[in-house]
Amino acid sequence: MKKLFGDKKFFLTIFTLVIPITLQNLISSSLNMIDNMMIGRLGESEIAAVGLVNQYFFIFMLVLSGINAGTGIFMSQFWGRKDKGSIKKVLGLGLVLGTITSLIFTTVALLAPQLIMRIFTQEVQVINLGVQYLRIIAVTFMLTNITQAYSTALRCTGIAKPPMVASLIGVLVNASLNWVFIFGMMGAPAMGVAGAALATSIARLIETAFVVGYTYLYKTTAAAKLKEMLSFNMEFVKMYFRTSSSVIINEIVWALGITTYSVIYARIGISAVASMQIATTINNMFMVMGIGLATAASIMVGNKIGAGEEEEAISYATKLGILAPIVGILAGASLWICAPFVMKAFNVNADTYSATISVLKIMSAFAPLRFFNVLMIVGVFRGGGDTTYSMLVQLGTVWCFSVPVGFISAVYLKFNLPQVFFIICLEELVKVVFEAKRLRSKKWIRNVVEDLDLAAV
Repeated sequence: MKKLFGDKKFFLTIFTLVIPITLQNLISSSLNMIDNMMIGRLGESEIAAVGLVNQYFFIFMLVLSGINAGTGIFMSQFWGRKDKGSIKKVLGLGLVLGTITSLIFTTVALLAPQLIMRIFTQEVQVINLGVQYLRIIAVTFMLTNITQAYSTALRCTGIAKPPMVASLIGVLVNASLNWVFIFGMMGAPAMGVAGAALATSIARLIETAFVVGYTYLYKTTAAAKLKEMLSFNMEFVKMYFRTSSSVIINEIVWALGITTYSVIYARIGISAVASMQIATTINNMFMVMGIGLATAASIMVGNKIGAGEEEEAISYATKLGILAPIVGILAGASLWICAPFVMKAFNVNADTYSATISVLKIMSAFAPLRFFNVLMIVGVFRGGGDTTYSMLVQLGTVWCFSVPVGFISAVYLKFNLPQVFFIICLEELVKVVFEAKRLRSKKWIRNVVEDLDLAAV
């Protein structure tokens, strides 16, 4: 512990990255919280509809996150040896892949919104409300792609504050326009869930404009010309996918698993879907520090490996592995204490309220384990260039454990929501064993930019 808390350089680096990244995640989670609180005033069907649409958006975001996590691995290591030209190529490749992904998801959402909703529920009212929300929100997919690509490039090159400020502006705009469009204020018609979608769309447009504007106005490393971004060759693309394909698959596997959980919860009832939507939104507010630590870990470890300082990378990883569960305990305790007070903002019946409180307490109990696992999968191993191992762990625990036992518990054993959710969360215990073993082995260290030397020429 003395080595951990006595390392001033380590904590200075952590705070420089973690604080703005965590604040950005907190702001983004606040946006979702505001949406859900305001939509919650309309009723449980509206909460469920938006929650199920967000599962589709969640799949899109995780595919996009996989693409950008892959680019982030290379950007961090390239930044460690100050190779700015290759960073611009990786940014360009990420934008191209993100654009393809965005077009696919947008097209499906616009052409077949009913089909998407029927995957999750057969409730006609929920489907109709979800279609209204989805058709509007679909146009923001491309904006999200651009924002995420440039934000990743800025963070990996040591500029973490602008994405945070952009998120703050987005939240303020979204909250203001929610009030106007959902409830019909200032002469606008009361649009309900469609109003929430419109407000979010405008907020994302402004967020994108801010991030891109800052990037080019201040001539950052990410301020690449189109020619520079598209200067990668096929060998460069192949090298990227050799490392990043595992990350992308990992995100897709996890996203499909989380989406399957939503289908399982829907089998319990619409109130269960509403409970999980509310609980997840509240939980995300308290878990942002875990994502912040993981993102910072990926950048810190990647920078050190790219600079050839592998022992320093190992030291950082070990210290972060101790720090993450400690922060998880604090976050979990805060969630446990605050849950009843936060729940008062939602207009739900007594049964939904009780189930949501129980789910939040389970989330708080598992927080230390979740913080450690997220740190290893999203942070240390990705920053170290070791992506396949985490993919296999994720694949095994989600699809060979959580999904089967969750389905059996809900459909055949007829367990209630808190019981089903607790069983699904046992996945975190299984992950810890594999992740801790991998950390000690040091096999996660891989200098991926050395493989790209020939392709980057």
